Amino acid sequence: MAHARALEEIRTALGSKGVIEGDDLAAFTQDIRGAYKGQALLLARPASTEEAAAVVRICAAHDLVIVPQGGNTGLCGGAVPRGARPSIILSLSRMNKIISVDPERYTITAEAGCILQSIHDAAAQVDRAFAMDWGARGSATIGGGISTNAGGINVLRFGNTRDQVLGLEAVLPDGRIWNGLRALRKDSSGYDLKHLFIGAEGTLGIVTKAVLKLHPKPAFEQSMWAAVADLDRLMELFVLARSVASEGLTAFELVPGYTYEMALTKYSGLMRPVEARADWYVIVRFSGQQPVTDKFEDFFARAFEAGLLTDGALAQTIAQENNIWNLRDEIPPLKLIKGKMLKWDVSVPIDKIVPFLAHAQRSAHAIREDLRVIAFGHVGDGNLHMSIFPEGGSPGDAAFDAMCTRVVSEIDKLIWSYGGSICAEHGVGVENFDRLPGQKPAIEFEMMARVRDIFDPQGLFNPGKIFDPKRFPSASAAE
Repeated sequence: MAHARALEEIRTALGSKGVIEGDDLAAFTQDIRGAYKGQALLLARPASTEEAAAVVRICAAHDLVIVPQGGNTGLCGGAVPRGARPSIILSLSRMNKIISVDPERYTITAEAGCILQSIHDAAAQVDRAFAMDWGARGSATIGGGISTNAGGINVLRFGNTRDQVLGLEAVLPDGRIWNGLRALRKDSSGYDLKHLFIGAEGTLGIVTKAVLKLHPKPAFEQSMWAAVADLDRLMELFVLARSVASEGLTAFELVPGYTYEMALTKYSGLMRPVEARADWYVIVRFSGQQPVTDKFEDFFARAFEAGLLTDGALAQTIAQENNIWNLRDEIPPLKLIKGKMLKWDVSVPIDKIVPFLAHAQRSAHAIREDLRVIAFGHVGDGNLHMSIFPEGGSPGDAAFDAMCTRVVSEIDKLIWSYGGSICAEHGVGVENFDRLPGQKPAIEFEMMARVRDIFDPQGLFNPGKIFDPKRFPSASAAE
């Protein structure tokens, strides 16, 4: 094998616990959906930043591609090997320690392989809250969240992952370690380099540690499940919730009745919060240092009187609260519907959510009337997870494949016409690699290619992700 020496050096550097090979690799060379599969020579599991740097130096010396991988819960194939070049997967699953919790600073410092739920638990132990939260909280790692600039249900109040990171440590493509673990809220001493790594999907370096913001833990937090009377008036409902709760509005989620009913049927442990049946529901969460029940009563009374809601249930116990959010976790159609799925992670200006959704349905049905369009997501930050399910088709069905390609192209163009993005919070990965050039002008890709060429001139870090530097060469690469 051409890279036998490199693999032996990695085995020596990491020991038997630090390497996975052979048949055991299969679980790591495909994404969680099974949509993207690749090949790797081995999976390296360093136990420290120094070991991670050693692996990178070995790979750089032997021209071996490195694919960083967190919890492998991503939905765009960003952590799966791609292309013909020999590669290894570098997982930080053994680097899963919380280094320090500093309640007075309102920070927590953790290794990149730390599970999101572990950070939530550590923050709660010192009466603090960690903002980043999404459905895969029990398996997603903080490094993966940083590398994709993940969003989640709390973006409305706290912002994306980018807004929660104060400092980073990273291994660069030449094996050097950059220690940027600063806990400063203010630092105007030059370029804020950490932001280059956030959302870079491992193409500029491997994030190994992070200093993260904590927030005051709310003394009171409640959620309401409510049936929407008229989707066209969704923004009125959102504005009302924001006016009543102000900064206490933590989440405002849109749920389709279609997959809600499917989830109730599939998962026996889920309970129906309200008896009213509706095409659409919302989940609204208020939080603060004072009780929020009165605010919820005011919100519901005004919404009901205005004809915005037909029914609602306010969680009164922890079990009811958990049921509401468990329902939210189980409504993605990926978990409920089999067959071909075309998916979008859409963001549009928040006041354009409803007209965009209606327009998307018209566009899909104009191509084929029986296309099923399903959307859910984060109303407060303009992010919809939209899927279209075309029935029929079989391997090699050229007409069906052409129809699917047309649907994707038409919806992408529609998103851009609304000033939106096809990569709201899930990243680019493989899923959007060929589609993204339609969203940005060439000069943006040229600037990104220039940055990427400075960091990784060998092109060893996660190639085939985000964009193709050869299509938009940097100045130095073109010389």
